[in-house]
Amino acid sequence: MLPSFDELMRLASQEPDRLEGLRKNWVNDVIASAPEPYQRRLRGLQFQIDMERDRASNPMSSCIRISQMMHEGFANLRVALNKPENENTAEDNLISADVLHFPLALAD
Repeated sequence: MLPSFDELMRLASQEPDRLEGLRKNWVNDVIASAPEPYQRRLRGLQFQIDMERDRASNPMSSCIRISQMMHEGFANLRVALNKPENENTAEDNLISADVLHFPLALAD
């Protein structure tokens, strides 16, 4: 169960390390409660979030960075959902080209 908002505020101002420990435990509990096939992806996503938090110079920058990650993810999902079913994504990266035939000349 989450502490009250006031308790979280107190922890943030007086015991930030304890609040960070609680955050990590809550995140790990949520990931552990997810179905097994999703846990690896969730841990990877949490790693990316943690790296953005570490790179940020302050909490507001951290929030903006994570928000940008979320918006990029939603944009990618929108593109995938709006793509017609008959489009083959494996062929998206193929480039067509003319193949030239060079007969082999046998040395005399």
